[in-house]
This record gives sequence, structure tokens and C-alpha cells, in this order.
Amino acid sequence: MALILVAEDDIGTQRLISTALRNKGHEVLTAPDGLSAWRLIEMRSPELIVSDVNMPGMTGFALLQRLRDHTTLGLTPFLLLTSLQERQDMRQGMLLGADDYLTKPLRPRELVEAVNAQFNRQRMRSALQDEENQRALSQALEAQAWDLHEQYENRLARELSEQWPQDGREQDTTHYPEATVLFADIRHYRDWLGALTPAEMSMVLKRFYENSGDTVHLFGATAMHFVGEGVIAVYADTQHMLTAPHALRALKAAMGLRKSSAAIDTFVRDNLPQRKLPAFEVGIALHSGPVGMAQLEGFLGGARHLLPVGETVVNTMAIQRLAPEVPGAMMMSVPMLRSVTGAVKTLERYFLPVDPSKGKMEVCAVQPITA
Repeated sequence: MALILVAEDDIGTQRLISTALRNKGHEVLTAPDGLSAWRLIEMRSPELIVSDVNMPGMTGFALLQRLRDHTTLGLTPFLLLTSLQERQDMRQGMLLGADDYLTKPLRPRELVEAVNAQFNRQRMRSALQDEENQRALSQALEAQAWDLHEQYENRLARELSEQWPQDGREQDTTHYPEATVLFADIRHYRDWLGALTPAEMSMVLKRFYENSGDTVHLFGATAMHFVGEGVIAVYADTQHMLTAPHALRALKAAMGLRKSSAAIDTFVRDNLPQRKLPAFEVGIALHSGPVGMAQLEGFLGGARHLLPVGETVVNTMAIQRLAPEVPGAMMMSVPMLRSVTGAVKTLERYFLPVDPSKGKMEVCAVQPITA
């Protein structure tokens, strides 16, 4: 099987992880701190690393940073193990380049599933022969190298407020000649409205807004806007964005939204166990093209609100609302599909009347091959 390194200073947790992995046939190395782990990494070149965040000496974040800076070992899959619940700490790890994170108390089954997912990703990538596609997938897995923390908190606060332009003020507009638009909304929303009280529906929507807001910003969204039961996010390559191309970042955000929707479904069933509710799922559409960003002056302390506008934005929402529901798939326009060739597999193709004045648009139902 595989050689896996476990960096964990708590002996009990270290034994739990080691036993779970050895039971699956893996060879396991252990280290009580980050510095010892780094020495083992250099000597043995493990195929995957599981590391606690809080360790004496070198922390898990510092170990991850050193690994990602290494010329030959930099793409080794890295799973963070943390008891920290603050969103900024989990975001910090993902921005440094962690492939996934697990929270304590740890469940052996969850650990094994996460490890298997990383090895499945590696097998999928190795099957791709095109060098350009290989390079693009590697970039998608590299560190999100700039700190979104302060920008995230400020932007999320003002984007959750209803903001309108003030009379007589000139509005600034930023234009991106090429960007990716992601639109996600709650499937079977009317069924949820009929099954829940207003207070219960508010609880579900709050959870959806929080999770989707965290996810789209985690992968470097230029702007985000809530639309009823949905969220629309714009990804563009700017002078401050030094990570993967906008299409791949949007795809990873879409994958994160699917994962978070499963967590919301569990949350709802834990809190409303007696209700007959549909599964909580989100429908997702991705489309690429020019996007305008209207900058609206707000009432609250002069805060500004970025509003995505343009044909690409409207068409993305139309794709999601017109496309048939395909379980486990997301919808993607052909221009978007070309940008992520090799990262997804096509399930179905449709021609939708997204813009009747221009004829039907070809749209594909796809699944990420890295999922």
C-alpha cells in the first residue's frame, strides 16, 4: 500500500490514526512534533502526510509551508488535523496548500475516507497524459498563497447587508474581460418552504449562507452576492491573485459547496429529526466570459458593495434554472469546460434556451474527476 507519515504530539491520537491506517495495509511513520516529521519527510519521502496543527516547536502550518516550498516534495498530499473551530484557522491551512482537514475528536472511518480520496485524486491525475492538463491540475492543488483573512471578514460583513446606491452619486465599475461565474441554489426550495416554519427555514438559510460564503471566499472569489436562495460568486485573475487560474478556483469552490451541502443535510436532520424533509442539495452552474462589477456606495459607514453584472452572470443563473437535474453533477458551459479540460468528465450534453435571441447554448452535466 502507501507510506504515510503521522505527525501528532498526543500519543492517544497518534495511536488511533496509526492503527486505523495500518489496518488498511498502509505503512505508517510517526513523529511527535513538526521538526521530527520534517526529518522523516526528507529521509523517507512519504506518499501522504497527516499532521496536527498545534505541535511543540514547528507547528502543522509551518510544516505544511516548508513542504510546499520544497522543489521535489511540494505536491505531497497533506491532511491537517485540528481541534480549532475558528474558520480563519481552517482557512489558513487551506490557503497554505492543505488538501483537506479533519477535526477532533477523530473518527477512524472519516480518516480512512479522506486518505482514500487523496490517493484516488493521484491516480486520476497520473492517468492524464496531456502535460498542460497535468500542470493545470497541479496548480489547482497548490497553495492558495495569499492571506484572505482580513479581506474575507470585511467583505463578508458588507455583502450580507442589503446595500443600495445613494442618489446623485457616481457608481464605479470594474470590468473583467474574462472571469468565471459560479451560481449555486438550494434544490427543491419550495418543498423546504412548505415543510418548515419561518424560524426553521431561517435557521437552514443562515447555515447555507455561512457555509457558502466561507467556501467561495476560501478559494479566492473576487466578489460574492446572495440572490434569494442562491449565491453567485465571481472568480477573476487579478494582480493580487497569485494562485491557480480563475476557472480552476471556481471548480474547487463548486466541489467545496457540494461537500458543505452534505454537512448541512446532516445538521438539519440532527436538529429536526422528526421531519420528513427532502435531502439538502445545491444545484451548481459554472460559466466563463466577460463580467462587470458595479461598485455601489452603501449607507452603512460608507461601505461599498460589489454587484456582478452582465450577460455572463445572467446566463449562468439561467443555466442552473433551465438544466435538468442530474444527481451528483454540476452544469457547465462549453467555454468553462474548455478551461478545465482534464479536471472533469462529461456525463450529458444539453442545448438550453439560455438567451433566446442568440439561439440555444450547449451545456454539459459534469463530475470532477478529482472528487
